[in-house]
Amino acid sequence: MEDKIINLIIIDDSFDSEEKIISKLRTTGYTAKSTRVEDDEDLLEVLVTQTPDLVIYFEGMELITLKQTIDCLKKDKRTENTRVISVNKSERPDVVAAMRAGAVDASNFTNIDHLLLVIAREHQSLVSARKIAKFSRAFKESEKRCTSLLDSSRDAIAYIHEGMHVYSNQSYLEMFGILESDDLEGLPILDMVTAEGRDAFKDFLRNYTKNDAGTDNFDTSLCKPDGEEFSGEMELSPAQIDGEPCIQIIIRKEDANSEELERQLKLLSQQDQLTGLFNRQFFVEKLEQTISDCEKEKYTAALIEIRIDNFDEIKNSVGVVESDKYIIEAAKVLSTVTQDDDILSRYTHDSFAVIGIDYTKDNIENYAAKFQKAISQLETNINGSNINTTCCVGIALIDSDSPEYNDILARSEKAVNAAADKGANQTFTYTPDKGELTRHEVDAKFKEQLTDALKNDKFVLHYQPIVSLHGDTNERYEVFVRLETGDSNQLIMPVDFLPAAERIGMSIAIDRWVLYQTIQAFTARKAKGKSSRFLIKLSASSIKDDTLIDWLSYQIKEKKIPDNTLNFAIKETVAVTNLKNAKLLSQKLKALKCGLVLDDFGTGTNPFQLLDHIHVEYVRMESSFMENLAENPQNQESIKSLAEQAAELGKLSIAQHVPDAGSLSLLWGMGINFIQGYFLQEPAATMEYDFTEMSG
Repeated sequence: MEDKIINLIIIDDSFDSEEKIISKLRTTGYTAKSTRVEDDEDLLEVLVTQTPDLVIYFEGMELITLKQTIDCLKKDKRTENTRVISVNKSERPDVVAAMRAGAVDASNFTNIDHLLLVIAREHQSLVSARKIAKFSRAFKESEKRCTSLLDSSRDAIAYIHEGMHVYSNQSYLEMFGILESDDLEGLPILDMVTAEGRDAFKDFLRNYTKNDAGTDNFDTSLCKPDGEEFSGEMELSPAQIDGEPCIQIIIRKEDANSEELERQLKLLSQQDQLTGLFNRQFFVEKLEQTISDCEKEKYTAALIEIRIDNFDEIKNSVGVVESDKYIIEAAKVLSTVTQDDDILSRYTHDSFAVIGIDYTKDNIENYAAKFQKAISQLETNINGSNINTTCCVGIALIDSDSPEYNDILARSEKAVNAAADKGANQTFTYTPDKGELTRHEVDAKFKEQLTDALKNDKFVLHYQPIVSLHGDTNERYEVFVRLETGDSNQLIMPVDFLPAAERIGMSIAIDRWVLYQTIQAFTARKAKGKSSRFLIKLSASSIKDDTLIDWLSYQIKEKKIPDNTLNFAIKETVAVTNLKNAKLLSQKLKALKCGLVLDDFGTGTNPFQLLDHIHVEYVRMESSFMENLAENPQNQESIKSLAEQAAELGKLSIAQHVPDAGSLSLLWGMGINFIQGYFLQEPAATMEYDFTEMSG
């Protein structure tokens, strides 16, 4: 639409010519806006308030010449590229003289159709020139940003052309003990490889260049100029410097202290970005461990959920962003109450959760009262307003008979709701109803059910579409497993039986069943001429399963499964906890042309550090980012930042649990690649989603 808007200045002493030009332009589909001037003073005055696309100069003006017109335009940087067209009202124009004076062309007003063609051509030329200038600025800014990122990267990065170094960042120089980049330029990359490994690397590099490969890895022994040797992994990928093709090499030195690396990654993945407390993912992980310890009678514990009273009123009063300041201050005062062995986390946007160790029904409410006192005494000044409120507390006790973590979380939720129903600043302790199953009873029940389901195919698969926001109409489905109950209208959800399956050692068998059935579904759809890609979640146990890759490799060859058909998801926290296994799995899946998704991504302080060690194609945002998305600038900014950084690293992003249509435009603007959620379609037993609906 913008390509059809023309801003004109017409230099003529008659209204008729201006009206005729505007009328003709409008009949050809243009939106034309014009201003008529008669001398240089008028022209300079108009240029103060508007920037014309074109100036139509009618020859014979007494008060301003064509050259003066062009000189006026050149005085202002905004109009130095404005096109000037010279028009003669009665005679054939002197095109050469007009162009020598600075006009782009000349026309005769008696042949207005020619003039209209000249106007259309020059306007399109101007629009194209502006786009080129915009893209050029963006490209230069991108180059500048990339260079800055390369220079500040902790990864050792170099660019080679025809086997010679043409660029290296500071980390690369430090890795090899070289002081100046000038000392490295022109040096063969082979000189950085030990003598024993040069032939193998030379062959690898030759094949890489010949095959025009994408990203590839090569493990070898490297050496410094002083002869010191060390092991490292080279990651090669195609690149350009100054328009010349070259190869980017990232070298990751084998970390002798991998335990320290894992410890640092764990710490970063555990923190809530706003408060610095533990995040919800880590909290749930610790809750599972606590329940397990209590079952073994190591101690008793309690889950305490702390919900800020009247937080919606605070948010409406001071705004969403400013209300976050109160949450930060609340986190600080709650931290002063928590005991050393206890775990304090930010649980939702207006609540916190504590795992209290060595508490019983006799002393837990005194502990809870300390949190209430801390909140009630907190006064926070936000934009001149003093904010002071209270909190409600819900308590769920944990002992040797407690059920698994989902049930404990449900208990604390019921308790805090019951407290809030009583009023502000209230406490409620959940008491299990008679007949509620213990954790041991739950595991025993599911062991029998899951064994029977594996033997007799009583699991069923459901599929949820993963849809592109950018016109990609390829079919993608996430695979979900359900457990049949014997009642055709009722299925047991994975959140209910998979935690038990993990505890009793049956998760690998279930993962393998799901994968096999997914491959069968692929084969059936292929026979019907349909091509679908699948996303399958892997449990923590499957990540460590040594037989998975060999089994998968056989299936891919046997069933002739195309590249990128099978994609596997592992949770960010699971990847951090099992870093070595996750890294090895990512490399083997890449070799099989299978994709890897880092799931529940982005809640840690520096989640992208994990991508330095694990190769993934996709990152799927943690579902909590979707809570109140339209009204939560913090979540919007988090998603936008994560999506942009993922794109810079060549990773595709997925937003899950998309709640409504209003979120689609927001997510598109944030750069998210794919979406899924009940708004589009809930998981279903058939794959019938129309992926062309959102293709534009």
